[in-house]
Amino acid sequence: MAANVGRTAKLYWGDESPHPLVAGVRELGFSIGGEAVDITNNDSAGWRTLLDAAGVNSVDIPISGVLVDDTLRADAINGATIGSGLRMQNATFERADGSTLTGTFYLQGYSETGAHDGEITFEATLMSSGPVTYTPAA
Repeated sequence: MAANVGRTAKLYWGDESPHPLVAGVRELGFSIGGEAVDITNNDSAGWRTLLDAAGVNSVDIPISGVLVDDTLRADAINGATIGSGLRMQNATFERADGSTLTGTFYLQGYSETGAHDGEITFEATLMSSGPVTYTPAA
């Protein structure tokens, strides 16, 4: 696998077609989790035994950058204040090689920070809800 520049990863968020690109991103990543199911019992001879299947699978996408539009901000504020349901949207994480992770994600956390002499930055965390589809690069 060849090395890539981080800025080539992209995040598309929302139910519009095509999904709008989240602008101003500086850092973007993903983590895949699978909660282990402990099936240890008296027959395990004192050793922990795990089921060869995750109890809960998940994908989390942390994102941060410079605020240049209010796409995520509006969904976070409207979801928190009026319960509009905008916190749950379709999202696509596109890697530099063209492969994608696509699914429905919940906007779990959002924060903004701005110094008096600098740009306003944001951080957000998206959590998968339901299955996530991986599509390899063509």
